[in-house]
Amino acid sequence: MKFARVVLKVKDYKTSFEFYHDKLGLNLLSSWQREDSWGALFNAGPATVEIIWFPSGEGLEDCNYTPERSKFDLFFDAGDVNILYKRLLDKDIEVVKEPYDAAWGYRLFKIKDPNGFMVSFMEPIK
Repeated sequence: MKFARVVLKVKDYKTSFEFYHDKLGLNLLSSWQREDSWGALFNAGPATVEIIWFPSGEGLEDCNYTPERSKFDLFFDAGDVNILYKRLLDKDIEVVKEPYDAAWGYRLFKIKDPNGFMVSFMEPIK
């Protein structure tokens, strides 16, 4: 068994798509816009990040799924944390914690996606 996909139920499809595709630079695998849902699949190395929006009315503002507090974080292997951090600063992203060395042997920084999900980028301390 291996982990394959994380599915994020988002409030605003367009903003979420731009965040994961344009700002983070994840490669788009596929997308759809149907009456019952809009979604996109992004390549995230050995796994896939899926965003999906389910309308509960008209317009992107209405959605059944808005996390008040996310019960999980997304972690990405960043390669070089400092270089990625500097690149993302120019993309109007909400930084939660600037790069730091964690006691458990990794350098990382944390941001929030447009839906409130915590996204961390890390690399082993050499």
